[in-house]
Amino acid sequence: MSYSFSYKPLSVPPVKTKYRTIRTKIPSPATIPVLKKSLKYEPPSANILIPLVWDKAYDFQVSDISGNRWIDFTSGIFVTNTGHGNKKVISAIKKVINKPLLHTFLYPTKLRADLAERLVKISPKGINKALILSTGAEVTETALKIARIWGEKQKVSKNIIVAFEGAFHGETIGSKTMSGNIKAKEWIGSLDPNIVHLPYPVSYLESLEVEKSDFGADIFEKDIQNLGKNINLKNIAGFMVETYQGWAAMFFPKGYIKALRKFADKNNSLVMFDEVQAGFGRSGKLFGYEYYGVNADVICSGKGISGGLPLSAVLSRNELLAVDVQGLNSTHTGSPVPCASALANIDFIINKNLVRESYRKGKIINKFFKNLQKQFPDRIRALHGAGLAFAAIITRPGTDELDYDLVDYLIEKAFQKGVLMIRTGKGSVKLGPPLTIPDEALLEGLKVIEESFKECIDEIK
Repeated sequence: MSYSFSYKPLSVPPVKTKYRTIRTKIPSPATIPVLKKSLKYEPPSANILIPLVWDKAYDFQVSDISGNRWIDFTSGIFVTNTGHGNKKVISAIKKVINKPLLHTFLYPTKLRADLAERLVKISPKGINKALILSTGAEVTETALKIARIWGEKQKVSKNIIVAFEGAFHGETIGSKTMSGNIKAKEWIGSLDPNIVHLPYPVSYLESLEVEKSDFGADIFEKDIQNLGKNINLKNIAGFMVETYQGWAAMFFPKGYIKALRKFADKNNSLVMFDEVQAGFGRSGKLFGYEYYGVNADVICSGKGISGGLPLSAVLSRNELLAVDVQGLNSTHTGSPVPCASALANIDFIINKNLVRESYRKGKIINKFFKNLQKQFPDRIRALHGAGLAFAAIITRPGTDELDYDLVDYLIEKAFQKGVLMIRTGKGSVKLGPPLTIPDEALLEGLKVIEESFKECIDEIK
C-alpha cells in the first residue's frame, strides 16, 4: 500500500442528495482529534483505511459527527448484511441486556440452544450440529483441528490439510498457515509441513461467472496429481476451501469443486468451506458454496451471521464435532447477547427474502461494471463475484500489473463524494453493500464510482 489517504481536511464540493451529504471539508475537521489519538495510541494496522470517524450507522448509510453521510458499500467488511443498526437486531439485544444476561461460559441458555437449532435447520443437507464461537479465525482453526483429529483416527499419517494459494483464513497461526500468502506468514517461522497448497485454478485477470463455470475438472486432476509427487494423497485429511477469494470475490469453477468433492469422497477426506465472508446471503445464496452443487462436511461461518456482534459458528455433523468433547469450545462460546443478535439477524434475512435480493442486486452491479469496462478495457481487466460480493480488477495500461494506487485514489475520490468503499490493498475495486440497500441508492452509489473513476483517469493522464 503506497498510496496515502489525506488526514488533512480538504475542501471538496458539497453534496446533498436523498442518500448522501457532504457539508464540511473531508475528513471533517471536527474528527481530526480522534484521528490523531488513534494514530498516537493504536498500531498502524488500525489506521490503514479511509480517515472516516464513524459516529453512527443505520441500514446502508454511515455518518460522522459533522452530519456528513455516506452510502456504505462495505457493510463493515461484509458483516452488516441486514444493514447497520437493524431495528430487529437491536430490539433482540436490548431484551437480553435488560434481563440482564451478558455471559454464561459453557452453561446452556435457551438463546444458544435456539440459535444452534436455527443454524442446523437452515443449513444444507448433512449438517446436524452447530458449534457457536466468536470469530472467523476461531472457526477455521477449529475446522483444522476437526480434520486433523478425524483423519488421524483413521491412521496416524492421515493428517495433511490442502488449502489454496491466495486464500485468507484468519490471523491465528493455524488459520494463517492455511492461508495462501507466503509473505504474510514469514513471521511464523517453521511452517507446518502437513499443510500444503494447490494453485488457484483460474487467473484473476480473467472474468468468471460461477453459474456458467462447468469447466475445471481437468485442472483439478492435473493439480492434484502434481501435488501427489510431493505427498501421499491418501494422507489428505481435508481440503480447506475459501468459497471465493475475498480480495477479488473470485469463485472457483464449478467443475473444479465437483472434481475435488469426488476425489475427497474416494479418499475419505473432508471438504471444509470457509464461508466466513460468503455466507448468509452475501453471494446471492444463503451459503456461497451452494453455487458449486456439492455437499460440505464442515461450514465455517462468521461475519454476516449476527448483524454486527462477534459471533461465528462451525456447522457440521455429529461424528466430526464429537471428535474432541473437551476442547471444542471458547470462553465466549454462545455468549447471550451475540446469540440474540444472530437469531434476529437470521430471521430478518429469511423473512425479508434478502438472499433473493442479494442475487438480484448483484446483477445490477455486474451490468453497471460491464458497461464501465467497455469504456476502460485497458483498466478494468476482469469482473468477479456473485450477489452483493463483487470485485473489478484494475491494471495499469498495457500490462498485467495491478494498479494499487489508482484503486486507492478512486476510493478516496468516492469518499469525498459520499460513497464508502472497501480498501483491499490489492488492486481490486471491491463492493459489498448491505443486502437491504434500495435500488435507487445502489445506482446512485455506482454512478458516483463511475464519475470518480473518470476523474481519476483524467487527472493521472
